Amino acid sequence: MDELLQIFFAEAEELTEALYNDIRALRDPQTEGHERRELLARIFRHTHTLKGSSAALGFNEISQLAHEFESLLDAARMGRIEIDETALDCFEQAAHALDGALARVARGEPVPSASDLIESLRRLTMPRPTIDAILAALPSEIASTLTDYERHRIREAAKEGSRFYLINVEFELASFDEKFRQLRDALSECGEVISTLPSAEASATDKVRFLILYASERSRDALEQIGSSFAINLDELSLHTPPKEAPESERAVTESVDSAAKPERGAAEIVSPSAMVRVPLDELDEIVFALHELFTDTVSALNLSGARIEAELLQPRIHRRFLELEERLVELRMIPIAQTLERTARAARATARAANKDIEIEIGGGDVRLDKSLADRISDPLLHLVRNAVDHGIETPEERRRANKSERGKISIEAVSEGSRILVRISDDGRGIDPERVRRVAVERGLIAEDAPLTEQQILRLIFRPGFSTAATVSEVSGRGVGLDVVERTVEQMGGELRLSSHIGRGTTFELVLPTTLTLMPSLIVRSLDQRYCIPANHIIEAGFIKKSEIEKIGTVETIRWRGALLPFVHLRTLLAQPPDKSKRADERLPVIISRIHQGHRFESNGPMQTLRVAVAVDSWEGHSEVLVRGLGRHAAHWRGISGATELPDGTLALILDLPRLLEMNL
Repeated sequence: MDELLQIFFAEAEELTEALYNDIRALRDPQTEGHERRELLARIFRHTHTLKGSSAALGFNEISQLAHEFESLLDAARMGRIEIDETALDCFEQAAHALDGALARVARGEPVPSASDLIESLRRLTMPRPTIDAILAALPSEIASTLTDYERHRIREAAKEGSRFYLINVEFELASFDEKFRQLRDALSECGEVISTLPSAEASATDKVRFLILYASERSRDALEQIGSSFAINLDELSLHTPPKEAPESERAVTESVDSAAKPERGAAEIVSPSAMVRVPLDELDEIVFALHELFTDTVSALNLSGARIEAELLQPRIHRRFLELEERLVELRMIPIAQTLERTARAARATARAANKDIEIEIGGGDVRLDKSLADRISDPLLHLVRNAVDHGIETPEERRRANKSERGKISIEAVSEGSRILVRISDDGRGIDPERVRRVAVERGLIAEDAPLTEQQILRLIFRPGFSTAATVSEVSGRGVGLDVVERTVEQMGGELRLSSHIGRGTTFELVLPTTLTLMPSLIVRSLDQRYCIPANHIIEAGFIKKSEIEKIGTVETIRWRGALLPFVHLRTLLAQPPDKSKRADERLPVIISRIHQGHRFESNGPMQTLRVAVAVDSWEGHSEVLVRGLGRHAAHWRGISGATELPDGTLALILDLPRLLEMNL
């Protein structure tokens, strides 16, 4: 069963991603004719496959949702419904709900009810009510007073698949103007008030009663919650016949499949989808050929054991083929980050719609490759950050106009590869984070003293404290202002780092700096004290030698002259908290690596996120090697400045240094 579940989740992940891509292609106005029909057919096939495999494994909630989506798609294929924006929005919501349900099942969590979405899908497949049917269902006193424009609005709402409600509400005469305005505003957020008619049937002379004709896609329960503070009486007009139940034979088959195939394991035991990676056949063929060549050379070397010279000539070729095989095997775990970025962008668009904000989402760096397990684990932190960017970062259109900005906000999501590190940035052009406001809230909550001498970066990082939030109200979109501490902790558990830069009125950037969990990386092997370490080649600008006498002290900072520039100087022993080497004479040469450092700190003059060169001395160099990086797992959060470990050719272990981070922590 474990293997079956792994296959199911791997296939389901591919199917939902294909659904998203095909639905997005359907939205393209240039997609028409045969191509449009083919896209619909493909979406239908993907949904049908997902429905069947979910039912076979007993995941009834997923199967039911897929079944309703499939019915809607069938109606679209047969031309019974128009594929307009309303239908496409429902398609996207269904794909999003299926994706979310699969993720919850994979984590062993309960799947929330999708009854509202299922009702929306069913409603789209029902015949649209005619204006005559709607007028016949209305009380005569309302139907007879409708204007031509109100009748036009009824027709438009019916085309969009709205439900129609009759709302009966009573107000105190002295305050009805204000109360009525508040009710109208609340209703307008999720529907349209089509007509309002005063009624003579008030319960008292100091009260006034209104009848309201209202159109909305929301269910009756949802609307009653919205109007609960106004004591409204809500009745839905009966315009549709209820959907037919599945034939008895179909229900019997489904029930027998559910009962026979339902897994005997608990939900919490279900296997994560990260356990599988799809591999193209041509890549497997290359590995098989490489193994065969390696086997042939090894057998030849063994047969030549008596002929020493010939055997030694074969050794370099065997070594090279081992390295090639190792590299190909590592590449099998690597996937493009595009899928993760697309999922994050979809969440941003959905959040923007819920928040009624017009936001342009840009994606870059989708071809950056990273370990499959890492791609799965960063999804939740990215989703949290992008929702915060939409809800708290991007201003309302009115705020942006007052600030002389375009009403349309902008969020960019991009990935960049830096050798042993992958940088994922989420940037917005919103209001930015106000350090003074952050400081004020931190003082009010007792997190810092009022006179605490903090830099601007230290103040900004207070937002990562558990429970910290400057939000004045709770948002349904991005939560309750908590969770950045969880995001930071998750990133650190992966051996990464969460960076932040913000400018008032210009926006905010969150940067996830992540190690590659498993990859081959060119490195320089160095010695410090009695230990060997690996420094990734991409962290090294250049290398050379200096004399100890060339080190100058300016204030408390040691420096050297390198190619005419004054660079900060530090010994690797200092960075690793090892005892200093006092054996070198003044005229003795020191091996030096020129590396770079990011972020704002006291050496920089051009502001935060600039790059600075730093000279780092080591005891000795021990050559170059392409090393296999292994992540530190749960220990990563406690070993800052260490991105992984590797086994050297002689069998000894060496730590892989994240030199820029070590420098940032110590300078």
